[in-house]
Amino acid sequence: MHDYQTRGCSKYGASMGRGSDLASDTTAKLTIRKVPLDQGGYDPGGAYWGTPDNLYMVSDDDGRVSYSRGASFEAVKADFPHATWMFATICEDDIADMVSGYTEAALWSTNDESDESGGEPLDANYNTSDLSPEALAEMTLDCRLFVEFNALTLACLATVTNIDWSLIGHCFWLSRNGHGCGFGDGDFPDPWDDLLKDACGWRTTFGEVYLYVGDDGQIHGG
Repeated sequence: MHDYQTRGCSKYGASMGRGSDLASDTTAKLTIRKVPLDQGGYDPGGAYWGTPDNLYMVSDDDGRVSYSRGASFEAVKADFPHATWMFATICEDDIADMVSGYTEAALWSTNDESDESGGEPLDANYNTSDLSPEALAEMTLDCRLFVEFNALTLACLATVTNIDWSLIGHCFWLSRNGHGCGFGDGDFPDPWDDLLKDACGWRTTFGEVYLYVGDDGQIHGG
């Protein structure tokens, strides 16, 4: 488990208040994953990294980490020539990143219906902290189920690219709600991009869902 709230330092440009303790000459078994950065250059824990969004986190079983920028995950792996690389696994951090991308896409793609024209996107006046506990729990469960039902596809995808789980969540929301974008747009290699697209929609478990602002000021699902 890795906590973006407390750890991290970029090898090629430091973030604010984070550190790195994994040596490049390590012989440990390592995992690598891409750190999702928002448009402002912040990670999910609120640390600023700037742009571009090519930031990777390398870690060992003892919790030591190194944050590096690179053109690809293979380029970052080359900085650890003596390490053994573990097969990609799905952990709680991955699910958390997926939920983050999913909820953010939900808010900017859903209007508040405050007037006859549909009003403003929810993210103009709300953020993910305004989701009701029930709505957040349901969205998290849907993300977990999507991963569970498509485990083989995702495992195969992980053999050819380092999965950006925030983007998986983003595409999942857009595809299941028929926004005309999401999976299938080339964000992931073929054939996995189309396979994930086929896993969404009214013929599957994952049809359309709706958000609305309740009288309590919280965002609910329906």
